[in-house]
Amino acid sequence: MSTTPILTVLAVADAWPRSQLDPFLAHEGWLAERGVSVRLHTYAEVRKGVHGLRGPVGVVLFFPHQFWDARIEDRVAGAYGTRAYADALSAYLLSSDRLLRRSLPQGVHYLNPPTAVARTRDKALARRVLEQAGIPVPPAIENPTPEELSTALDAGRSLYVKAVCGSMGKGITHLAPGRWRTNYAYRDGRLESPGNTFGEQWVFRDVDPGDEGFLAALCAESGFVFEHEVGMTVGGAKTELRVTVANGCVIDIEERHAPAGSVTTRSVEHGRTVVEGPMSRSATAGQTALYAARALGLRYAVFDMVTDDLDRSYVLDAQAFPATGTEEDFWRKILGVLVPPTTPRPAREGYPKGLRAT
Repeated sequence: MSTTPILTVLAVADAWPRSQLDPFLAHEGWLAERGVSVRLHTYAEVRKGVHGLRGPVGVVLFFPHQFWDARIEDRVAGAYGTRAYADALSAYLLSSDRLLRRSLPQGVHYLNPPTAVARTRDKALARRVLEQAGIPVPPAIENPTPEELSTALDAGRSLYVKAVCGSMGKGITHLAPGRWRTNYAYRDGRLESPGNTFGEQWVFRDVDPGDEGFLAALCAESGFVFEHEVGMTVGGAKTELRVTVANGCVIDIEERHAPAGSVTTRSVEHGRTVVEGPMSRSATAGQTALYAARALGLRYAVFDMVTDDLDRSYVLDAQAFPATGTEEDFWRKILGVLVPPTTPRPAREGYPKGLRAT
């Protein structure tokens, strides 16, 4: 039986076509039974002013695709995903927050606050926050010179070079003794977005090992993280975990395999989900992910993780934006944790616990 809404969830998204949000919006009736109504607005609408909202409002920010495509990707200075990208996205999120608060004088309560989302999107800043909290992240080389990278490679170490604001596996270079690969295009001493892609995923290509100009190009950019490779193979396959957490609970642990020697476990490299269930070390990864979400100030997060031979779990990457491609059944799992089965009517200043961001 439906109830009078006691909370409005404002979903802010620029995903087009709108049908990409259907798996989330499919639960409007289910949420209404718990006293939660849903409104959907684009970032452009939010920045112009949202009207007609009364009472408690919880905000869920999805990725601002239109702004990214129109104002950031391949339009700001530097290689894809580097410092200017992170700064531009952070400024947009924080300015959207200020404009939204003008429309909602009664207060804005986020699933993930814009400050936390911006912090998480910046891989360099996020890893510093996690490291300071004692959460394992791969060891890094800070502001290296080409000579320092060569020394690490000569010592037999492998490195991942990641753009601080890269996503969907874009902006990654893997340097291993004897083999260098990148999914940038490397032309005339510069790193550029590739012309040929596999769907939205960038394809890795080889670079001549020992190309000092390539190392110089990586070191010259502001906005790369240089991390030592950690993790292990299971049954000869590169193995990673994707851990989803919400409201202090582990929602799901997905184990992904790719052929040995792959740079990532994404589908462009024949990565696949292992259907027989997560590995025995997943309990350690889940607890680490919960600590990581707390350190980053996130109520909802997805972490890419690996474990080593000592069952130590490392955070490779964190995502604070809910993915528009999340399936309907999986959304039900997430919402089932965020929205209690019975939502009591709050006091004047109160909010249902699950949707109140810290």
